Amino acid sequence: MPVRKWSISVDEKLAEHVELRAGRCGLSGFVARAVVNELERDRLDDYLETLEQEFEPVPVDLVEHYNDLWPS
Repeated sequence: MPVRKWSISVDEKLAEHVELRAGRCGLSGFVARAVVNELERDRLDDYLETLEQEFEPVPVDLVEHYNDLWPS
């Protein structure tokens, strides 16, 4: 598969944490997975916004109830 090389800059502390967690997949693999995950979250946010526009926002008390159940 073709690849594209990027040059990026990140905070030194963040770089240290990422390098420790990258493990055997290496830095490129770790960053690629992180980017894929972030794109999935963006698509989910877009979908949820579409649902809110089409129907109505989820009631605040329901959101709070499930936030309380979800581990942070």
